Amino acid sequence: MNEFNYLANLEKIGGALLLNSVMDVPPLEVSDFIPFVHTSLFKNKEFLQQKYVVEGLSIAQIAEQIVSSKEAVRKGLMRFSLPIRQACLPHGRPAQPRFGLSYRRQTLINYKPEQRVIDTIVELKSQGMSLRQIARTLSKLKIPTKLSGVAWHPQMVKRVLDYLAKQAADVKQDKK
Repeated sequence: MNEFNYLANLEKIGGALLLNSVMDVPPLEVSDFIPFVHTSLFKNKEFLQQKYVVEGLSIAQIAEQIVSSKEAVRKGLMRFSLPIRQACLPHGRPAQPRFGLSYRRQTLINYKPEQRVIDTIVELKSQGMSLRQIARTLSKLKIPTKLSGVAWHPQMVKRVLDYLAKQAADVKQDKK
């Protein structure tokens, strides 16, 4: 018989299936097994501490690295009382600056065309328009979004107004 011609024989030893070839290979004994206990990395406090707190990875990035779900990683962080960052906060430098801001020579500056749109949003809101009405108006006027889109969504308008409110609150807090 050709030594490269394998015929698979399945043998059951101690509850495990073993693959033997036709060649004179003795079957493995139960004592030849090395016990392998797999513990998921999201159950390891040191691992989560290193990845999430020290390296600053997001829950999604950790889940992708360990081939797990984001929910399992999030529950692991909560189990070990590791502080969970807010989802909307960037980790380090944000990839895209907020509406009304732009990077020039690695410095964040006010971007005048978008600042005029922000002024328009504030004016429309002060006239009593809803977020949906403001979004529809901006879309009809073909005012581009941050990523040069033409369709505004009420949530985009809300983010702009929420950021302005947060800035106003920060200025008040600094004056005290």
